Amino acid sequence: MQLQKQITDFIYGTNRVRRKYEAKYPGETVLAADACKGTRVKGDGEIKRGANWVVSKRAVLILTNKNIVCGDWLIKLDDIEKATLVLFDSFWGAGQVLQIKTKEQLHFQFGMQRNLAWDSQNVLPLTVEKGKLKYSWFSIIVRVLAIAYLLYLFFR
Repeated sequence: MQLQKQITDFIYGTNRVRRKYEAKYPGETVLAADACKGTRVKGDGEIKRGANWVVSKRAVLILTNKNIVCGDWLIKLDDIEKATLVLFDSFWGAGQVLQIKTKEQLHFQFGMQRNLAWDSQNVLPLTVEKGKLKYSWFSIIVRVLAIAYLLYLFFR
């Protein structure tokens, strides 16, 4: 397991949240648990760095034999119309985004560190694909302002 995932899981208390969930719901089997950022999006949108990730839900994403749970969000596996796991590499390491579309046309994206447990589970039919994170205009502007500020401090 990669160091960055271990650190992120430690910060989010992933193992503690997993054990607590397993104790509360003994009839469910936890197949994967990861620190994540989750966001609701409109439609089957592209995965982009943007403002929606700044205000996203930070929680532990739990996949069981019956549900996907992220904080107070509960998505029953039977309600999922489509699930895609997009794998990507970035400067900070390997990551993945789980895209969920429900039968009620709700769309979710869950960003997390790469975890092979999602590949080996067999309760959620996943389409796995390689992808790239794209930059939104918001993300580009924030990065330009941050670099400009750092240059200002350096040359001051």
